[in-house]
Amino acid sequence: MMETLASFSEEDKASAMKQHFCPVSGEMLGVMGRPEKMEVEGQTVWICCDGCKDKLLADTEKYLAKINK
Repeated sequence: MMETLASFSEEDKASAMKQHFCPVSGEMLGVMGRPEKMEVEGQTVWICCDGCKDKLLADTEKYLAKINK
């Protein structure tokens, strides 16, 4: 995870590390390459890959609940 996030700004690195996992796939951020940052309902959400974007947007309530515990 740390190697992948090394090129991020300190703010983005801290945000991604705090979330730690993709709410869609359940994978640790960074293991599938560079995670993607999205804004969903006014909240920053990190996903592991572009393939998770449509699922996140299709059921935002479900996936936001996973990271807002």
